Amino acid sequence: MSMDANEVAADGDATTLGETLALKNLQFKSLTLRNFLSYRDATIELGDFVALVGPNSSGKSNAVAAIKLLRDIPTHGLPNAVRRRGGYDQLRHRSEGRPYEPSLRLEFQFGSAEVSHYELKLGSVAGKRYEVKRESAHVYFGREEWGFESDGTRVEVHSPEEERPVPVAPGQSALSTGSLTAFLVQRVLQSLQAVEINPSSVADLQEPSSTRQFEPDGSNVTSVFESLTAARRTELVDQLAAIVPGIARIELRNLADRQTLAFYQATESKDRMFLAKQMSDGTLRSFGILLAMLQPASPSLIVIEEPEIAIHVGAMTTLVDILQQQANVSQVLITTHSADIVNALPIEDLRVVWTENGESRLAPVSDHTRDVVRRGLMTPGELLRADSLDPAL
Repeated sequence: MSMDANEVAADGDATTLGETLALKNLQFKSLTLRNFLSYRDATIELGDFVALVGPNSSGKSNAVAAIKLLRDIPTHGLPNAVRRRGGYDQLRHRSEGRPYEPSLRLEFQFGSAEVSHYELKLGSVAGKRYEVKRESAHVYFGREEWGFESDGTRVEVHSPEEERPVPVAPGQSALSTGSLTAFLVQRVLQSLQAVEINPSSVADLQEPSSTRQFEPDGSNVTSVFESLTAARRTELVDQLAAIVPGIARIELRNLADRQTLAFYQATESKDRMFLAKQMSDGTLRSFGILLAMLQPASPSLIVIEEPEIAIHVGAMTTLVDILQQQANVSQVLITTHSADIVNALPIEDLRVVWTENGESRLAPVSDHTRDVVRRGLMTPGELLRADSLDPAL
């Protein structure tokens, strides 16, 4: 029995096919990395707000690279997604000189339905090339299950509407086969977004664009800002003013065939106008992060690497407070070295990343460390500075 897009599940769960396509009630649960870059076997337990903390070169950016790879598969195709991460040979974990075959498993959930997953494992082919060794997906919503299994040459599709084998080209993802199941998974992966704000890209004159999805480096902020409702623009200005005191309003400026943004700062006599090119890197980074959170097509999970870069230490806690508020709309994952940011977060939101025997490890904070914090003996930031933020082993 198939379920109409407007039908509500009998158990009262409002998650239907139509809502799944709109990504309503989507919650990412975990991401498992096996033989991927510096990780041999690790699982990131996700939540509304999660911070990866650890020393330089411990593996935080490699965890983010896995999310970027998954996000790129439906957008650019698997071959290009692999190339954008440095090529297949670069993705493989190596231990004692031996390379292993990488795999990723993303688990997610629609409403109160069973936990869904998408899994991809790549294998080696001569010449440092790869093949899809295994790819699978099972998506649950309401009373229905949609799924596929692939060995890299043929895809077995199982859904309420279809059950058939489909050929797939070598090195390609089963997501390119055009089934409704593949489309569902594409929508889920496209709801991931990693933001890497480049202040220069935000400051540059930009071409108008019909694309309203935020570019990771901020190179289309003018078009995204233009697409915001008046209420969202006011919210953005209020949030930025909490980080950069004096910001009164932001306006779009058209200069010939290009666009930029004008920032108005309040003074005793009148508001002074500064074009984006004249604003500090910290202000532009803060603006870009806030705009990414408020974009019309809000991602289900947004990743921000080191949000503290170029931002005044006094504004970090305010930025984290805003991100925590926005986590009601989009799940947030950050990487950070900042003790001030760590102090502003519940200890349960932290995931410790460290290196052991040449491989990256990742785990929540240990119970005994949580107890130290709860008893007020030390703050999470003090433990981070002392390299005493112990993981649960």
